Amino acid sequence: PAASSGPFIGRRGPCFKGSPMVSEARVKVERVEGGSPAARAGVLAGDELVSIGELPVRDSLDVAYALGWADEGPDELGFGFTRGGDALSVALTAARPEDLGITLADDVYRTCSNRCSFCFVDQLPRGLRRSLRVKDEDYRLSFAFGNYVTLTNLSTRDYERIDEQRLSPLYVSVHATDDAVRRELLGNATAPPILGELRRLAESGITVHTQIVIVPGVNDGEVFARTLDDLLAIDAVASVAVVPVGLTSHREGLADIEPVTSELAAELLDEIERRQEESLRVRSSRAVFAADELYLRAGYELPPYGHYEDVPQIENGVGLLRAFEHDLLERVALLEGRVREPLSLTIVTASSAASFLEDVVPPALRTVGPIETNIVVAENRLLGPAVTVAGLLSGADMARVLAETESADVALLPGEAFNVDGVTIDDMTADEIARAAGRGSVVATSDIVEAILEYLGVEAASDERDGGAERGPSVNAGEGGA
Repeated sequence: PAASSGPFIGRRGPCFKGSPMVSEARVKVERVEGGSPAARAGVLAGDELVSIGELPVRDSLDVAYALGWADEGPDELGFGFTRGGDALSVALTAARPEDLGITLADDVYRTCSNRCSFCFVDQLPRGLRRSLRVKDEDYRLSFAFGNYVTLTNLSTRDYERIDEQRLSPLYVSVHATDDAVRRELLGNATAPPILGELRRLAESGITVHTQIVIVPGVNDGEVFARTLDDLLAIDAVASVAVVPVGLTSHREGLADIEPVTSELAAELLDEIERRQEESLRVRSSRAVFAADELYLRAGYELPPYGHYEDVPQIENGVGLLRAFEHDLLERVALLEGRVREPLSLTIVTASSAASFLEDVVPPALRTVGPIETNIVVAENRLLGPAVTVAGLLSGADMARVLAETESADVALLPGEAFNVDGVTIDDMTADEIARAAGRGSVVATSDIVEAILEYLGVEAASDERDGGAERGPSVNAGEGGA
């Protein structure tokens, strides 16, 4: 994750720019730009920001919260600082710190003390960048980025803050509502009863999106059915994502876990479909959604795009492929009349999505011009053959398959495999992958149409894009994007 560079107001409310690191700290001023409003007011590097207006400041979320109504409030606010134990207050424009010339220190966030048997971080090989080893477990990241938390480390004060600042929605890893089973899965014998925590959030009017990572023989079957019963009985639970456990080839010293088989995937999907029909009658929403990976493993056809409603769990690989298809088919007309000369594309993906892309992409592009598309599959040698989603491909694996593939005008890499800093899990940029593969034009993208337009030197017509605040890809318990 990239270091936080200060708060801003996102499309979902207060949000953070980038992703952070790890427990709680004071908000320290790291730098003040010379000649800026803050510098003219006497703010110095090393000062600690402790309040804005009448609101205390503990972190960037507090800063965003305090400034959330700046457009409707006073033109100026009192910014309170401490310097060497002395308090001082200065009047500054009600604007973001960076607009005032202030660079705040990175926020520090809570890490996870659970010992989940399926934790993806524990299954990563050595030699990857340090940030991938950080197991965040902070409700503020859940609100800001949609990171999943287990609610095992919240205090009464935390719940009060969630209520006061309306930190909604939150994203919660449930896995099982049977407390004994859940504690076994989390490796935490003191985890509080999850239903009590969810009801507490519901009483505060907080919307919750939940996930169930299926570990065969532990939380499937009757446990799974009961979990769905319990979650769907809470109105505040807006959605439930069901994803298969992700298993790499680096599980030395970890518990034996069987993968989700095609048979189990089919059983889960049958149960999910039954629940969706019930929920549509009661809630006017399907509420329970299966990851694309379950359909692919079971050999079932993916539901249509509208099935996923407002795709609340797309970051969890739920509806990702249909959303991709929907976006491509809506935007491909932008290429009409643009591609006059033959254009060859190589699209790199992982095995799980390859056949879907073969069915969707080449026919769509052929309707608008002489475009030849070659879908190539990169085997995940870094994490192992059981990891079959494009979002977890390494740069080395993508470079290898590109080097082995006939050169094309443009090579497209899955955007989901790159974080907000534009690097893969093995710390390679698209340019570095291109050099390693001996290829010219290599682009990391989730938007094929935009990539083609850029290659042609054509600026795309502005269009409204759906979705919430942008978030970089993250490694979590499930297998991520397809």
